[in-house]
Amino acid sequence: MEHRMLGQRYELVEQLGHGGMGTVYRAVDHRLRRTVAVKTLSAELAMQPEFLTRFQREAHAAAALNHPGVATVHDVGEDAGGGAAEPYLVMEYVAGRTLSQVLRDGPLAVAQAVDITGQVLAALDHSHRHAIVHRDIKPANVMLTASGAVKVVDFGIAKALSEVATRLTGTGVAVGTPAYLAPEQINGAATDHRTDLYAVGCLLYELLTGRPPYTGDSPFSVMHQHLAAEPVPPSRLRPELPPAVDAVIARALHKRREDRFADAATMRTALTAAPHAAPAPPALAPTPTALDPAAAGPAPAVGPAPLAQPTPDAASAPAVDSAPAVDSARAVAPPAPAGSAPSPRPVRRRPARVVFRPTAEGAVALLGCLLCLVISRTDMIEVGQFSRVALLAAVAGSVLLLWSARLACAVAWGPVAEAVAVWSELARANIGWETHYVIIALVLGVVSALCLAAGYKDEHTGGFALIAFWFTSLAALWFFLDDLRKIGVFYVLLLAVTLAIAAQVLKTRTRPTPSERGDAAGPPGAEPGGGATPAGAPAAAASGGRGRRRTG
Repeated sequence: MEHRMLGQRYELVEQLGHGGMGTVYRAVDHRLRRTVAVKTLSAELAMQPEFLTRFQREAHAAAALNHPGVATVHDVGEDAGGGAAEPYLVMEYVAGRTLSQVLRDGPLAVAQAVDITGQVLAALDHSHRHAIVHRDIKPANVMLTASGAVKVVDFGIAKALSEVATRLTGTGVAVGTPAYLAPEQINGAATDHRTDLYAVGCLLYELLTGRPPYTGDSPFSVMHQHLAAEPVPPSRLRPELPPAVDAVIARALHKRREDRFADAATMRTALTAAPHAAPAPPALAPTPTALDPAAAGPAPAVGPAPLAQPTPDAASAPAVDSAPAVDSARAVAPPAPAGSAPSPRPVRRRPARVVFRPTAEGAVALLGCLLCLVISRTDMIEVGQFSRVALLAAVAGSVLLLWSARLACAVAWGPVAEAVAVWSELARANIGWETHYVIIALVLGVVSALCLAAGYKDEHTGGFALIAFWFTSLAALWFFLDDLRKIGVFYVLLLAVTLAIAAQVLKTRTRPTPSERGDAAGPPGAEPGGGATPAGAPAAAASGGRGRRRTG
């Protein structure tokens, strides 16, 4: 590049990067004879006088930060050499790579990711104590040196841009990179230091898994997920991660600021201890059974169990297996560690729970049920009891909508797509075996397979992919079959897809979350319900004699 001067002082030597806000150069400060980094802002921002004023104010505030993890701001100014004012920011030159460049090599080791995130949190803790919120934490704004030191750059620029956008439009505006935006930034609500902690949670998630917590086809899709969706636990993408790291990320990514960490120092302490945190101790209680409903009650206080006292009912009760009962009454539970809380019982999911939550997928499923009902009252297809099948699909889809919108889409849209396919012009009887039509039908078949796979895997919006599957697969199917007497093929396909999606939904509903697996997991020999007993001790001894079972 051709060298040029800014402010008659800074010679731009090499372009280091380019982004939405401007361009970064390696430059030489001829007055102090040192290498610096110069960021020139884009022409669009330079045309706004309000931004220039706020930009200079925020740059001066950021220059007051003095921390090893913060790239020092040396100077701020404007260059009018080209006729128009070009604002620029002069920062400390950091020899290294951004985390965006580092992540091109794949996810980092757990220890390295925790160390880098801890350094970022230390830098943010310093800036937050000076009432400066970054608002644009992302891999491109974090530098990593060859020695492993971290430098956070671009303090103040995002805040200046957001203030100007609010002043000009009268509403809040999302400033930053969509993959790291906190919900309050997307909504245009007030932000504070906990907004940075949300972005740090996204950063740590990507350092450990190689991808942000939310991805999508467009920025709007990603922002919608930040507002409404829960991220996939990172341990599901990387099973060796400790559960405590999952917990730190989950807390940082809470939608409400009040539910996140109180400050950067608290989050750093929790993160530092997470890789070394011991798993939760197993609950000292037997698995509840039909013969022992009392075992599902609260655990007794730790200590010696009192001897069994005879009651009036005991005389009339049958004496069954009395010897184990006496042993269990005398058994003493092992003392719990000081200060430890009793382990919570794993919560079992209810696969048949009804969820009343309006979604776009649910609305489309309801539309499919209505269309299915309309088709059942017509004579579009007069063979194979199709009208009754369509009516049954409409009723079943309406009922299943209360359980799963994805399953409702799979049931209701099948007859709709079948009616469209039968009456479409893409039929062998109309166009014959011309090559390009055959290719179109084959492409539709391939697309339908991809849509079915996507609908099967996507737990949140898979219904849309299943609708696309029905229209593409049946169009291809009826091109090759072209015989209404073979409508039985459609019936088999409808039944198979419905059963497959229902099984997948049921598996998803009954699968325990990573936190539940962590709570329920015990040492070898532990009972599945979470009750581990000492070797050689009766199962009833751990609960103070309440775990009696009939052995007859």
